[in-house]
Amino acid sequence: MTESIILGLISSGALATVVTAIINAINNRKGRLANIEAKLTAIEANQRLAEKDSLRTQLLLMIADYPREEQEIMKLAEHYFKDLHGDWYATSIFNKWLERDASCGKPEWFRSEVTE
Repeated sequence: MTESIILGLISSGALATVVTAIINAINNRKGRLANIEAKLTAIEANQRLAEKDSLRTQLLLMIADYPREEQEIMKLAEHYFKDLHGDWYATSIFNKWLERDASCGKPEWFRSEVTE
């Protein structure tokens, strides 16, 4: 009977240690996963910014070098202004191109006022 009590105390202590170790491992893993998730969120934000910058450059290049390529410019502009919510100085340049070179008129997705 004494042996059973001693074995029970030893095994319950060992079990508590194992359970504690498992809980600590899970918590550590959650912390690492949260850190990885935060880094991925930052990478995604940087990727969106890089896409917007690249597309703005392409749009301005097309307007400057190929102002008669209306269909391509409109595709770039729609993605930039509508999908990526681009703005800044490209808005006034695109607006001037619409007035000067485009035959299609102002598209419904384009806001010609600059909102920084």
